[in-house]
Formats: sequence, C-alpha cells, structure tokens
Amino acid sequence: MIERDKKYYDMHAHIIDLNYITSSKKNAKILGRLRDDAWHKKDYLYITDLDDDEDGDKYFIVEEGDDWKWLAYFLGRNKQIRGLNLCCLPEYEDEVDAFVEGLCRNQSIERLGVGSCDIDFSSLIPYIINSSNLRSLELWDLDMLESASSLAMALTQRQYKSLTNFSFCQNNLDDDSLTEITTALTGYPYLETLNVSENSSIGAIGCASLGASIRSSALHLEQIILCGNDFDDNGLQTLAAALTNATTLRNMHLSRNRLITATGLRALSQLFSSACPLETLHIAKMNIGDEGAEALADGLRGNTTLKHLVLTTGSAGITSTGWAAFSRLLCDTSSINNTYRSNHTLEHIGDDYYYSSNPDGSGKLFRSRNNYSGACFRGIPPAVVQYLKINKQYHSLKDAAKIKIGRCHTDIPVEGFFEYKLKFVPLLVSWFVGFRTRKCRNCHNVTTREFQRRELSVMYELIRGVPMLAVDGQLKLKSSCGRKRKFDE
Repeated sequence: MIERDKKYYDMHAHIIDLNYITSSKKNAKILGRLRDDAWHKKDYLYITDLDDDEDGDKYFIVEEGDDWKWLAYFLGRNKQIRGLNLCCLPEYEDEVDAFVEGLCRNQSIERLGVGSCDIDFSSLIPYIINSSNLRSLELWDLDMLESASSLAMALTQRQYKSLTNFSFCQNNLDDDSLTEITTALTGYPYLETLNVSENSSIGAIGCASLGASIRSSALHLEQIILCGNDFDDNGLQTLAAALTNATTLRNMHLSRNRLITATGLRALSQLFSSACPLETLHIAKMNIGDEGAEALADGLRGNTTLKHLVLTTGSAGITSTGWAAFSRLLCDTSSINNTYRSNHTLEHIGDDYYYSSNPDGSGKLFRSRNNYSGACFRGIPPAVVQYLKINKQYHSLKDAAKIKIGRCHTDIPVEGFFEYKLKFVPLLVSWFVGFRTRKCRNCHNVTTREFQRRELSVMYELIRGVPMLAVDGQLKLKSSCGRKRKFDE
C-alpha cells in the first residue's frame, strides 16, 4: 500500500479521478469545486451520512467508497469556503486524524457547525484551539455532558479570541457544564451573540453562573438567546440583575420558557430602567396572562429603547384587562401631562417581524414573519395598534407625544398658562401649526374642520382669561399719564 503524505496529495491532486475516490457523481463534483477553488463563498458545505438534503450541490453524503483523506486534503487547501456543517466523522482513527489535520490547515472557514450525530467531539479540540479565522461556533443536538470540560479547556487555550457567535442548543447541558463553558467565554471581548437554547436541565444555578460571567467580564453582547430552557422566575431575576451592566445588548430571546410567571417578568423592570439599550424582547409561546402583561407594562414606563415585544397573541393568555395596561402604557389619557409622559418608543407587540424596503423608496416597511394571516398586528386590539403605529411613524418622542395629545384631548386647558399672559400666544400658535404638519396618516378621523374648532376653542379660552387684564390696564391708562401699558407687564 502506497504511503500517502502531503507530497503524494500535491502530486496527484490534479490528475486523480474524482469518481474513483467518491461514492457518487455528486460527491465527485463537490470535491472538484473544492479542488479548483470554485466554491461559492456564501455556500456552506454539509458533510453528513443522511441522504435527506434538498440542495444536493452543497451536501457531501458519506457512503462506502468515499475517501475521507482526499476530502480533508481538498478542504484544507480551499481558500473560498466560509462555512462547514459537520454531521458525521470517519469511523477509523487514522481518517479522523487526517480530517482534523486538513481542517486545521484551512484558513478560510469562519463558521463551524457540529451536530445531529453521535460524534466524539473531543477529536475536534485541536481545530478549535488552533483555528485563527473561526468567528462562529455552533453546536446542536450533541451530548455535551462528558465533553463540556474539553470544550471549556479548548476555549480557554484558544489563542485567537475572535469568536463573535457561540451557540450550543439541545446539548443536554446542566448547570455544571454551563458554568464551565460560560466561564471560559469571559475572555472573548468580541462575542456578540450567545445562544444557549433548548437545554432543559439548566436551572437557577446555571442562570446565576451565566449572569456572573456577563457581569464580571468584558463581553460586548448584542444578542442573547435563551429559548426553551425552562428556567424559572429566580433564574430570570438573576439574569436581569446581571444584564443591567450589558450596555451593548439589543436583543433578548426568552421564548418557550414556560416556567416564567409575572413575578419573573416584573424583574425585567430593573433592566428596562438601566443603561441596557434593549430594543427587542422575545417571549413567544409563553402564557404570561394579564398579570404578566401588567408587569411588562409597568416596567416599560419611562423606557425609551424597547421597540419590539414579540409574543404569541393566541397563547399569551392576555384578555382585555392586560391589553388595557398596554394601552395606558402607550397613551395615558387621564391628563395631558400623563399622555406626554407615556411610552412613545414601543412600536410592535405580537408575532415575529422583519423589515422590507418600501416600493416607493421611503424607508422600510414592518412585516410579520407569520404573514399568512396578512396582518402584522394579528390579535392586538385596535386601540393598542393605533398607538403602536404612531410610535413607529415618529422617531421623535416629542412628535409622537404631540400627535397623541391632539388625538386624545379635544380641548386643551390653558388656565395654567394665564400667568404668562400674551407671551403664550406665539407658543400656542406654533404648537397647532406643528400639529397640523405632523398629523399622521392614522389621524384621518381628525379633520381640518376639527383642527380649526380646537384652535378657536383654545383661543377663546385664552381671550377670556388674559385680555381682560389688558382691558383693565387700558381703562387705568386713561386716568393716568396717557402712557400705553405694555401687555407683558
């Protein structure tokens, strides 16, 4: 048997019959693209032993007759491939070593995904330690209980702290294994996304370790995904306290954590009132009920960052009582001052979302991902929707406040401004002019005639209260030196 070394592969790379070292024409074509640097940079390579792919030109289906060593050689020398999903490894140890060696030689792979297979994860440790270009490591559907220590060691020993995304989902993690891994991640200052989802054995201790890592490290997380872990209110309280120091966090996913109640959601108020610039909160597929809705509404009073509250209206358990709390949050009509101090930032409550370009070129349009219903605000009462739309249309909080005041308060009390006398008139006129120019597309029910009626009503009240002082002053002038009295005296 011919001994294969790197010199052998270099000599035979362009003359080897690819059909001879693969089990199918499709696999031979993939090797050809890797060999000839004809791989599209946006395409991921999937290596699997399950023939269930829909996009055949990206899936290398391993069967008898496929040469793992040649695959490793071409993978190691390719300079275009950016992503690799690995769902199986060779059966024999020498082939595993050859494949990992080839993987370590590659300098273009930025994303590695490993999962959905019975794989000895420890064999990939050399690559994780030595890869200089790796930016994203995603592990799913693996039994990590025995490998957590090895992974934590590799992350600690890794010289290049360049990871921006780390994801481990459905990996049977418990509190101890999570503690080991999150402790190792504290040395990664560029980490933007941390995904720890669908690990049902994580409890309050795991949340505490995760929170401690976030609090004590120099992480600059922008997104944290904690879906389907089933931790309870104590866990969320611990996390919320830790995340108040996360000054870069913009997205937080808590969906499918069904043990969280209104008590846990109430703990988020300290996060909403902190320096954390959270813009999106996902709590989909959670039955929060009216108490949970009221807890969120109370916590969001005074918040000026959260724009999207993603929840499943059909299973959230919110009745008219809970929606009334959101309505008061968005527009408290009990007084003009309370309307002005309402929340003018939150612009979406409901299903998941995305933005698409407006056909007329005027910015972006909000869309629901669950658009089969044709409604972005499916299940949201119209009284709440109207205020969400106003918040979305106006980026200026003052503009949104003026629109709400104009819509909800037909007669503006001016008695409190009488002390300013006629100095208040220019401000009053300016306010109504600004209101007319900012009138939103959702305010068609407020007609031009209605605006005129309100202006005349306010001016009438002002004339009743202020000019009588001027008339009185004029009467006194006739018996004095004949000098006109200034209105603003």
